[in-house]
Amino acid sequence: MSLKYGKRIIPLVVCLVLGGIIGGYAETPLPLLSLLAATAVFVFLGMEIAVYLLLIALPFSFRYIVPGSFEIQTPTEPLLGMLVAVYGVQRIVNRALQKPKPENKFPFFRPLCCYILITFLSAINTPDLFVTLKGALRAVVYMLFSVIVYTVIQNRTALKRLFIAIFPSAAVAVIWTVVVLIYHIDAWQWTSAYRSAPFTNYSVYGSFTAIFFLICLSRFLFDDGTYDKVLWTAWFVCFSVGLLFCFSRGVWLSVVVAVGFMLMQLGRGVTHKKILFIGAACLLLFVCLNLPGVYNIIIERITSAVDISYASNRARLLRWGQAVVMFLENPILGRGYGAFAMLYEEDVALVGSYTAQYQLGAHSEYLQVMAELGIVGLGVWIWLNVAFLRYGFRALRTLEDGFYRAIVIGLIAAELSLMVHFTVNNLLNGDAIGVPFWGIYGLLPAVVQMAEREKTLNVDPQAAS
Repeated sequence: MSLKYGKRIIPLVVCLVLGGIIGGYAETPLPLLSLLAATAVFVFLGMEIAVYLLLIALPFSFRYIVPGSFEIQTPTEPLLGMLVAVYGVQRIVNRALQKPKPENKFPFFRPLCCYILITFLSAINTPDLFVTLKGALRAVVYMLFSVIVYTVIQNRTALKRLFIAIFPSAAVAVIWTVVVLIYHIDAWQWTSAYRSAPFTNYSVYGSFTAIFFLICLSRFLFDDGTYDKVLWTAWFVCFSVGLLFCFSRGVWLSVVVAVGFMLMQLGRGVTHKKILFIGAACLLLFVCLNLPGVYNIIIERITSAVDISYASNRARLLRWGQAVVMFLENPILGRGYGAFAMLYEEDVALVGSYTAQYQLGAHSEYLQVMAELGIVGLGVWIWLNVAFLRYGFRALRTLEDGFYRAIVIGLIAAELSLMVHFTVNNLLNGDAIGVPFWGIYGLLPAVVQMAEREKTLNVDPQAAS
């Protein structure tokens, strides 16, 4: 980092130190207010650096209880909130000063605005207005991170810095988790094995790891250009090993679908060496499955997916049914954002005490959206996802083989894996998945437009000559 960027980080570092000292001696909102004030100054001076810092800290954010029983993920959510606030102020100031608008508008602006509107409108039917509005505001901050990423990452240099910021941090978190899982190898298939890891459970851990695994795999398959293959091989090995330690059936399904999508793109940008590489990866997976005891555990996990007597399956079916009942009660706008957790009551006689390990969610992002935001909200949510995939598929028709095509395929595959996993889990409310999901939502169009600009700059001089 240059001296200029170093100066921008100083206010935040000073605030963290002062906030920690004050917080150790006084149970008041003063530490939090100090943190938020310095964070605002830091973000205002360097929005791009703030995005990188947020992504570096993402896997290691911790829950902080604010006086008054509020909870925030620190430092993810304070940084995220200030990024959105500062961006909004800048837009207002630019409009007041009548500065020219950017040439390229965010392509998903309409569905995103509609989804934000429906999220707040659902408060009409909520059992607790304050809780719904608070949750809706938090959700909107996450959604607007897509616009922040789209605005900040506008050239290849910024994209490179983004990778430099997030990949080492993600690798450390995954390696840390693998070490914890090895230490708790007897409880590998249970959520309790993650108590000392950066992730709360295997679904969050697996989805997070799959994002980076798919981007690395796409780089290997579709980028024949010059880049640090040793470093990217190290990343790929790290996240591949991380996936092998994941015990989530939803993650397995989502990765299979995403890799299948990537294999469909092999008509362009693939070599025989890369096909052999895929074969070697499959051979490694086969060897791992034949390790003593592993094969039986995996088969048992797969077959349990259709076993109604399995505790997690009963819990999931009950929550799905409750989501449908809530939808039928208010089919237009739903019961209100966050209402599922407020209204759902588990039947201990049916599911037992084992369900205490599950968070209050519908175990399906789509059913939860349907229950809380109604048919209107579900329609807009599907519009959001379809708009992303449609934009990406259209871009693949024009992108040439190389760096940008590899990144675009990787981003589509990563987002597709999350969309598939959302059918059997609701993970979007957590920062470890919410930030990557909405970040990729804004990063895809930014990368596509980078490629178009570079292509135009390379073609136009030749045409003029």
